[in-house]
Amino acid sequence: MRLNREQSVLAKHSNSFAMSANEISALVRKPEDATTEKYAIDFINARFRELEDLGQLDMVLKQMETQKNNLSEKVVYTKDKVLKTIQNCLDSFKMTGSQLEDLQSTRLELEDALSELKISLINSSDWENNVSNDKTLLEELINLQQRVESLEGAKKYLKVLVVADELSTQAKLLIEKSPGKALAPYTQLVHLSRTIQSQSKAYGESLHHLDIYLQKNVDALWEDMKSRLTKKFQTILDTIGWPIALKVPLSGVMGEKISTFKKAFLELLLLQQPTAEEGFSSESHQELAPLLPIQVMVEPLITRFRYHFDSKRPTNRIDKPEWYLTHLLTTIRDHSPFFTEEVQAIVDDAGFSMYNVKNDFIRCLLVAINRKLNHSLSALLNSPQIFSHTVYETLQFDQVLRDIHLYVPPGKKEWKGCVEVFTGRKELFKAWLKIEKDFAELRYNEIMHSEDAWEMEDEEISEDDFKPTRSAEKIMDLLELVTSRYKPLSMFHNRIRFLVDIQAEILDAYAKRIESAVKAFENLSYTIVRAVPNAATADGKSVTGIEGLKRLCRWLSSAGYVSRMIREWGEDPFFLALWHEVNVRAAMNTNSPPLLSPTDSQNSIDHSHETHPIHENLHEIIDYGTIFDDTADTFDNLCERIQVLIVKNVSKEFISGLKAYNKKNNWSRADIYTSDSKIPLNTQETLNQDPVAPGSFPSIKTFSVSKSEISNNTVIEISSELYTPLSQLTHILTFLANSLPSRIFIHIYKELSKELEEYLWERVLMKIQFSEMGGKQFEVDMVKGLFMIGRRWIKKPENYFRRLRDACILLTLPSSVQLPNESEIGNRIPSNVKKFPTSKTSQQKTISQVLSVLSDQESEPTTIPRLLEELNIFHLTPKEAHEIVTLRIDCWK
Repeated sequence: MRLNREQSVLAKHSNSFAMSANEISALVRKPEDATTEKYAIDFINARFRELEDLGQLDMVLKQMETQKNNLSEKVVYTKDKVLKTIQNCLDSFKMTGSQLEDLQSTRLELEDALSELKISLINSSDWENNVSNDKTLLEELINLQQRVESLEGAKKYLKVLVVADELSTQAKLLIEKSPGKALAPYTQLVHLSRTIQSQSKAYGESLHHLDIYLQKNVDALWEDMKSRLTKKFQTILDTIGWPIALKVPLSGVMGEKISTFKKAFLELLLLQQPTAEEGFSSESHQELAPLLPIQVMVEPLITRFRYHFDSKRPTNRIDKPEWYLTHLLTTIRDHSPFFTEEVQAIVDDAGFSMYNVKNDFIRCLLVAINRKLNHSLSALLNSPQIFSHTVYETLQFDQVLRDIHLYVPPGKKEWKGCVEVFTGRKELFKAWLKIEKDFAELRYNEIMHSEDAWEMEDEEISEDDFKPTRSAEKIMDLLELVTSRYKPLSMFHNRIRFLVDIQAEILDAYAKRIESAVKAFENLSYTIVRAVPNAATADGKSVTGIEGLKRLCRWLSSAGYVSRMIREWGEDPFFLALWHEVNVRAAMNTNSPPLLSPTDSQNSIDHSHETHPIHENLHEIIDYGTIFDDTADTFDNLCERIQVLIVKNVSKEFISGLKAYNKKNNWSRADIYTSDSKIPLNTQETLNQDPVAPGSFPSIKTFSVSKSEISNNTVIEISSELYTPLSQLTHILTFLANSLPSRIFIHIYKELSKELEEYLWERVLMKIQFSEMGGKQFEVDMVKGLFMIGRRWIKKPENYFRRLRDACILLTLPSSVQLPNESEIGNRIPSNVKKFPTSKTSQQKTISQVLSVLSDQESEPTTIPRLLEELNIFHLTPKEAHEIVTLRIDCWK
C-alpha cells in the first residue's frame, strides 16, 4: 500500500512539473518574423484600401499606440508570471524529492517487520497444532468475520419475527373495539413486509423465507380482520332488509339503521385503505381492486342469480340468454339510485373518490355473467344458432351498460364487454365468425335464387337515385344486419374480420354475379343476335328490344343502388373510425404515409406524398376516401359498362330500322313529292304518344298531294321510311326515362346521340346527293323527327347533334336569291318545327355563292370562318362544310 502511495505522489508531481515547463516555454518563446510581417501586411491592406483611407491614419496610429501600451503591460505581467511559475516548479521538485526519501525509508522498515512476523508465525507450535496447513491467517480471520455477520443476521431475523407477531396480536385485539386503531399495526406490518421483500433480492436466500413468512402473516391477518368486519357488516345489512332495493330518498324509519350501515361500511372500507391509496395512479389506467363492502353487498344478489340460472330450475335455459341478462339489468336499475345517492358520498369521504360506486357494483355483478357464459361454452358450441343468439344478446347487454349506465371498470378508460368471453379467445371468435358467415352466405343464396331477385321495388325515391331491385335491397339489409352484429365490438381486429370476411365477400359476390350476367348478355348480343334477329337466351328472355333493356336497367339499378348505399355507409362515423384505424395501423406497420383513397387522382397522390410525410403523432394522420371506395368503384365500373351496353343496344335497334331509309334514292329529285306519294299526317302527334306495348305502333294516316301543291303549298313531313325507327326509339327512350335516374338517362341520351350522329353522318349523309327539296326533307327528318323526340326530357336536344344541325343549314341553302315570301315559308315548313336561325346577310347567300367562298384558296384566312359564323355554323371545319355543300347537285349553278 505504501509503495502504491509513493508511486502516486511521484506521478502527481511529475505531471505538475511537466505542465509548468510547457507554460514557461510558451511564455518565453519569441515571435516569428514571418508571422509578424504577414500580420502587418494584412493589417495595412485591410485598413488602407484606397487613398481616401489615409485620412484615418492618425486615428489608426492612436489605436496602435493604445494597443502597444496594453501589450507592454502584458509583457511585464508575463515576466512576473514566468518567474513565479519557475519558483513553484523548483519548490514542488524539492518537496517531491523529500517525500520520496521518506517513503523509501518507510518501505524498508515494513519489509523488515513483515520478515520478522513471518518467522515468528512459522516457529510457533500453537499455529502448527490448531491450524491446518491449507489455511492462512487471513483466511481464518475472514471466516470468523462471516460467522459474526451470520449471528448478527440471525439476531435481526428473530427481531423481525418478534415485531411481526406483536403487530399482528395488536391488530387482532383492536379490530373489534376500534377498527381505526387496528389499522395502525396492520399498516406497520404491511410496510415491514414490503421492506423485507425489497431487500430479499439483494440478500438472496437469506431473506427469502422471511419474506414468504411475512406475506403469509399479512394475508392471514387481513383475512381475519376482513372476516370479523364482514360478519358485523352482514348483520347490519340484514337489519336494513338487504338485498331488497332501497328507495331513495330514504324514509325516517331508516335513519338510525343507515347511520349504523355507514359506520360499518367505513370500518370495512378502512381495511382496504393502505393498499388502495398506494396502488392508485390517475395516469396508469390500471383497474382498481373491488371495494370490500361492495363485494359483501353483491354476494346475496349473486346467490339469487345462481339459484335461478345455475340450478335445475325452469329459468335456466341455454336458449334464453336474454333472461339472465335482463335479470341483471333489472337488478342494476333497481339498486343504482341507492349506490349513486347514498353510498357514493360515504366512499368519497373515506378518501376513495377515484371509485364510481355504481360502476364497482356493476363490476362485481358481472362476475356472475362471465361465469355463466364460460360454463355454457361447451353446450353453445354444439348449437350454432343458440351460440350466435347468445353472442348477439351479450353484445346488446354490453351496449346497454355502456350507453345507459355509462359503465367503465374503475380505473380503466374502456371496457371490452362481457362478449370478451367469446372474442378474447381465437378459437371461439373464429367459431362465431364462421356461424355468422354461414348464415350470411345462406341468406345471400336465398336472395339470389328467388324468382323476383331482379324485379324492381315499388318505392318512392328521388329522380336522381337508382330504384333498387329486390335483390339489391335485401342484400343491403343483410349487410346492415351483419353490421349490427359486430358494431358493438370494441376491438379493431374483430370488427375488421367481419367487414373483410363477410361483408366484403358478399359485395364482391354480388358484383361478380352482375358482371357475369352482363358478360353473358354481351356475348349473346354480339354473336347470336347478329345471325338471328330477335334472338332469345336459353331461359327465353330476349336480349333485344325492351325486354333486353329491362334486364340491363335492372342490373344497372342494382349496381348503382349498392354503390350509392355503401358510399353513404363510408361516411358513417362508425366506418370512418374503422377506416382511420386502418390508416393508423398501416402507417405504424410500414412507416409510410397514410393510405390514400382509391378514387384520388394521380396529382392528388403526388401532392399527398409531398405535403403529408410520415406523422410522428398518429392522431394527426389524415384519412383519404372511405373504407368502401374500392368496392363502390367496382360497382361504378359495372354501371359504366352497362350504360355503354345500353347505348350500343339502342343504337343497334335504331340503326337496324334505318334499312329502308338508307335505300331511299329520291333525295336528288326536284319533284321529291309526286301525285302518287303518300305522306304521313299528324306524324308529330303520333311520335309523342307512348305505345302501349313493344312493337305495337299506331297506324299511319295518309293523304294525296297534287302537283300544284308541290310547287306552292307543299307541307313537308317526316319521311315515311323514318317513322318506324323513330317510333321504336321514342318507345325505348320513354322506357329508359321511366326506369333510370334523370342524370343517368341524360348521360345515356348524350352518348346515344353521338352514336346516331356518327352513323347518320357517315352512312347516310355523306353517301347521298341532295336537291334543294331533298335537303329540306333531310332537315325535317332530323329536326322534326330525330331531334324532336328528345324534347320531352331535354330542353334543347339539337345541341347533342350539332354537326347534323350545321349540315342541315348548309343543305337547305337556296339555289337562287329569289326567296319565297313569308307565307310560302310558313306553308312549306310547319310552324311547330324550329327553323335554325340565320342572319339577314346569310339569307341572300345561295348554295353556289357559299361554295365559291369555301373553294377559294386565295381568300383571307378569316373569310371562311366569318362566312360560317354568318350562317350560324360553329361545329364544322371548313373542309367538312365544303364536303356538305358539294352534296347539293345544284351547288355549281
